[in-house]
Amino acid sequence: MGFKIQGKRYKIQGGGVQGSPGLPHHHTLYLSPCIFPLLFVPCPPMNLKALIIDEADHCVKCGLCLPRCPTYVKNRNEADSPRGRIALMQGLAQGHLADSPALRRHLDGCLGCRACEAACPSTVAYGRLLDAGRALLDADVAAQAPRPETRLLMRPRQTRRWLRLYQLSGLQRLARTLGLPGRLGMGRQERYLTPLPPRRLKRSFYPARGRERGRVALFTGCAGWIFEQPPLAAAVRLLTSLGFAVHVPPDQQCCGALHLHRGDLGRARALAEANGRCFNSLGVDAVVYLASGCGLTLGEYTELHRLTGGAPLAWRAPVEEICGFLARQDWPEARIRPTEASVLLHEPCSLKQIRNGCKGVQALLAKVPGLHAQALANNGPCCGAAGDYMFREPAMADALLADQIARLREAAPTTLLTTNTGCALHLRRGIREAGLAVTVRHPVEVVKIRTEC
Repeated sequence: MGFKIQGKRYKIQGGGVQGSPGLPHHHTLYLSPCIFPLLFVPCPPMNLKALIIDEADHCVKCGLCLPRCPTYVKNRNEADSPRGRIALMQGLAQGHLADSPALRRHLDGCLGCRACEAACPSTVAYGRLLDAGRALLDADVAAQAPRPETRLLMRPRQTRRWLRLYQLSGLQRLARTLGLPGRLGMGRQERYLTPLPPRRLKRSFYPARGRERGRVALFTGCAGWIFEQPPLAAAVRLLTSLGFAVHVPPDQQCCGALHLHRGDLGRARALAEANGRCFNSLGVDAVVYLASGCGLTLGEYTELHRLTGGAPLAWRAPVEEICGFLARQDWPEARIRPTEASVLLHEPCSLKQIRNGCKGVQALLAKVPGLHAQALANNGPCCGAAGDYMFREPAMADALLADQIARLREAAPTTLLTTNTGCALHLRRGIREAGLAVTVRHPVEVVKIRTEC
């Protein structure tokens, strides 16, 4: 199937419309049914090589990042360390190294956890550097079919309905008995699928209960909409009980993190612009999110133009992590029931990158009298989820997950709290397969349970 625009021949391929040979990446047309029937992504050509060379020059190769890097600690391979990967990207950008399967293997093996940034005395923006390196390697990424789980996440409402039907009809049980997920190449993804509760959010607007003190918009996230309906509903309940009217815009999009971190800058920019139009039109006091992975990407929209070109994106309202936002509000103490419970707190890599993210979670949990919240021991290394990494790099993802499960086995908690959807899915799978009696929740669920609202 093809057509012509201004004499150029285009063909539909891999979720996008790829131009004739030699067509620059920034002249790609993207078909995106979740945004517009046909969307032109005006992504001006950026000199990614210059960006990589400039940022890589800040790295002094001191090695302070090495003990912070989960893949280096596991492999002890210099090419799987931050400074090693920076050297590879630097060589590629300068023309000293050619694209090769080995080079891609080392860059693809990076979790993107950015733990190295906290240890870097030169403040190298490793996350942006990695995104640029992957984009340089995959300048023709629009012609590549997205991973199956990414395609499903781009239509969260439809996907959730399909998955509920799959589970409630008995098809899941039959498919597992026949081994169909594995035969269809979805065996690993199916292992992450737990029973989905009914949809809790059924309206696009929830008025404040009592006197209105402000208005917020809730960013649900694509995976969050599918798998995290209970915490989303808990967040709405807490917000409205504290006097906030809550918008849940149905036309919001994926944050674009999966696309950005795989080098698909065009789609990442398109999703960012769509979300900007959606949320900026609401006139709210804040945009709040539950998934810290999404939140980190949303907060960095203002820096996206450094990779994609074009005008800088701007939010008209602050983008805030839900726990920190709730913790700053005035809470009627009589409405919070005390408890003697203990919970273990998992701190996702993305939460650590958000200013005061971990402190916000702890401050919210401190609102509940008697609730003892303790951080998971040696909580520094990534759990291995890292977006779609748990599907792309199963061996390393499972090795890192095994470390977390060993810590949980030793601590023996009944409840584990985490603020990121991907981490929750990954940890739940590991806990279930290890036979541990641990429930994984979002912090807002625990607070909502103890609050009369």
